[in-house]
Amino acid sequence: MSAISFLLAALRITKPDGYLAYLVASLFPLLVSLLAFLLGNVLDSASVIMLYLLAVFLCALWLGKWPSVLAAVLSALMFNVLFVPPPLALNAANVGNPLMLMVLLVVAFMAGQMSAKLLDQNRALQESEALAQSLYLMARELAGAVDLKQVEEVAARYPFSSAAGSLLDIARERVHYADMAQTNLVQIESERLRSSILSSLSHDLRTPLTALVGLTDTLNSQNQNLSLMQQDMVEAIHEQSVRLAEMVTKLLDLARLSAGRLTLHKEWQPIDEVIGSALKLLEVSLAQRSIHVHIPADFPMLEFDAILMERVVGNLLENAAKYTPAGTPIDIYAERNISMAIISVCDRGAGFPSNVLLAPSLESVTQSGMLETPATGLGLAICDAILKAHDGKLTLEQRVDGGICARFTLPLGIPPIMEEEFDEEELL
Repeated sequence: MSAISFLLAALRITKPDGYLAYLVASLFPLLVSLLAFLLGNVLDSASVIMLYLLAVFLCALWLGKWPSVLAAVLSALMFNVLFVPPPLALNAANVGNPLMLMVLLVVAFMAGQMSAKLLDQNRALQESEALAQSLYLMARELAGAVDLKQVEEVAARYPFSSAAGSLLDIARERVHYADMAQTNLVQIESERLRSSILSSLSHDLRTPLTALVGLTDTLNSQNQNLSLMQQDMVEAIHEQSVRLAEMVTKLLDLARLSAGRLTLHKEWQPIDEVIGSALKLLEVSLAQRSIHVHIPADFPMLEFDAILMERVVGNLLENAAKYTPAGTPIDIYAERNISMAIISVCDRGAGFPSNVLLAPSLESVTQSGMLETPATGLGLAICDAILKAHDGKLTLEQRVDGGICARFTLPLGIPPIMEEEFDEEELL
């Protein structure tokens, strides 16, 4: 098979087309006739016929089916005229002459069909080999591509095919997911570094701040030895130290929440108990406020961490007390929709500036300084982190008639069925 393929490839280089193919096909019988005439003393009729058959086969293999038919007809005629007695005369009476012509024609058709099939197979193998080589080289270059630009540059250097398109799609998807993985890795490492720096800085600040608060407390207890101006300075230092210590504590909490080291201890419990506990803790701060709590009697129990949720409510109440005029009321509402419970802490302060939308985002509030101090933004960020851990959300809305409503949501879920307790005497 390899020898035939080599012969086909060699013949295909100089294959004539059109009328030239028929002219070349007519030369095959002439050459055989000349050779047989020169070797007439050593060749018999059977050998001459075999030479004609070989010529027809080669003609079919090289030039195709129809030129080989012409060669077969001319071979039969020449053999009849030149080598069948009487010479130089067409002898149709001999029964072997029509039979020989039929054999030559059948051989021509079969050889032409076989040669066309071999040529097509050879061409298909060559194209398949070229495509496989091209795909191999393309796949090797795509394996080294690190971004989409390099993938497109490789695609421009190779012809398009369905297999090449599949390789390109795989390479684009690989580069895309590699970029995503790299981006996520950078974000994770950046967040880890930020949390580590924030935690280390907060811990380093906590010790001197605690000492400063203790020293100012000591000075306040011995204020009989201080002048009035010195007492005012000590009180100012103490106030700012306490405030800074609270900020550092919030930074520590925020770093811990951002690092994902928060462990929730969820239990099914009523939200009014948490609100009541937060109000009791802030009793001094809220002494001059009228607090209105609106919780429906049939409000369902919710699943949350009581300590963390108390902190959320406490932070919102503390912000409402700090940044609104003294004596203004604070309203607490508990509502629900189909899937979420909505807890709102609303005040009657100045609200957001006039150029702010009625419902600004929490991120815009904590980052653009809409509220008065950065401490407020830290408190809101901590509340938001806690609520996200509970699958909830914190939003801020400006009230139309003045003030701000801080609303957070918690999933309703399905509370467990509480088994009723019976008195043993009643059962008896």
